Amino acid sequence: MLRIENLRAGYGDLEILHGIDLEVREGEVVALIGANGAGKTTTLKSISGVVRATSGTVTFDDQAIHTWQPRQIVSEGLIQVPEGRKLFPDLTVRENLLLGAYRRGRSEVEETFDEVFDLFPLLRERAGQTAGTLSGGEQQMLAIGRALMAKPRLLMLDEPSLGLAPMLVADIFEVVRDLRRRGLTVMLVEQNAVHALQLSDRGYVLENGNVVLEGTGEELLGDDRVRSAYLGL
Repeated sequence: MLRIENLRAGYGDLEILHGIDLEVREGEVVALIGANGAGKTTTLKSISGVVRATSGTVTFDDQAIHTWQPRQIVSEGLIQVPEGRKLFPDLTVRENLLLGAYRRGRSEVEETFDEVFDLFPLLRERAGQTAGTLSGGEQQMLAIGRALMAKPRLLMLDEPSLGLAPMLVADIFEVVRDLRRRGLTVMLVEQNAVHALQLSDRGYVLENGNVVLEGTGEELLGDDRVRSAYLGL
């Protein structure tokens, strides 16, 4: 579904990604792990068109999208949940969700509201509450719900457990499992390597803008280099 080949990207004269290759197959959960500054977020931003690739290709469903505008990429169903959630704090839960569906027809939106509220019943209860008054876990649910309003075919999650209490982290990863059971393809950027690899079909390890390891989630969990560098074992 998604293929990245020899992707180079960065900010101004600073190159962050040095020619990475990875792929995501339909129906998979694929994890991208690595330390802070490894280039994980830059990878997602490059896929989304927010950061321009300086060379290499990004192909989504057999279409080269690395020169596309972000709005075109969203229209194809490739949706990113950004690190830090990036909600509109003064808008209500319902209004934030509605913004996720801004490129869809009104007739389709109400049905999707029901799907999101079925996945996150708490959001239904908080529909009229402003997003800035939600807890961190509730805000993360809202950020994922907003992305689901766009009807993604591939959902990219950037650090969904960031800043959450352990119990809420478990809840968020259970949501990812549920999405997978529903057939959604997911690319997961996550510093919590244990959780990420346990629920992923495959994973990639990024260091200093380079893919240094890849394999199934189980293989990477058992790799001594991963265990030492990212699992504290």
